Amino acid sequence: MNELKEIAELIPEETKKEIYEDGIKPTMVETGKTLSLIPRVIKNAFSKIEMWCLNREFMVKEFEIELQKKLEKHKIENIVDADPSIFIPSAQAVSYNWDKENIKELYLNLMASDMDRLTKESVHPSFSEVIKQMDSLDVRIFTKIYRKNVLPIYKLEQKKNGGTLPILSYLLSDDFYENASETKVIKSLNNLERLKLIDIIDDEFFVDESLYIPINNGTIMQLYKNKYSDSLEITKGMIKKTEFGKDFYDACCK
Repeated sequence: MNELKEIAELIPEETKKEIYEDGIKPTMVETGKTLSLIPRVIKNAFSKIEMWCLNREFMVKEFEIELQKKLEKHKIENIVDADPSIFIPSAQAVSYNWDKENIKELYLNLMASDMDRLTKESVHPSFSEVIKQMDSLDVRIFTKIYRKNVLPIYKLEQKKNGGTLPILSYLLSDDFYENASETKVIKSLNNLERLKLIDIIDDEFFVDESLYIPINNGTIMQLYKNKYSDSLEITKGMIKKTEFGKDFYDACCK
């Protein structure tokens, strides 16, 4: 330590100043920036939580009002106590999804269905977890599927060198693609099938050819016909509703 002090004393003041300006000072500034960045990032993250906590009381009141509106559609003599295994996780999830209107609606419908003895039978505790694994597009597509009587689909491939190359796993009628690409709709369909809400069948098809006209004459189909011409190969299929999906729809979407 004494040796370092002696060496420092031998360095001219002008040289010391240059060492500080060129070496030590920039390092200290960068270190200071890094250290100050961490609390700023943390503060920004916690500000969202803080805002959520401030709004929580408001959301609880709004939640009570919204649920009451749902229950007003049910006969008062049919209202029963809620199942905690359904109500509690659903109520918690609503607070995180308050700004996602169609997700919120599913939770509110689920809780209202569970509190009516006539619809309670169709409610399952897993429904709350199912909703948690859906996004807004999933909800829109699922609802549209269950409001239709039949669901024809196409699979598109390109004939090449004696074989085929995949183009689209599934193609539906144009009304499914409002503000959504073909890729996003396919991902949504895969998720709905994973959740056991639908079955996608590609080795069965409807005998009635007219059922496929809305897909065949759709704008999206015309684009693929123009692009691939005679090399386009179409396989007809269908989407089937599951019993689990029917109960989910009855409990959460009506």
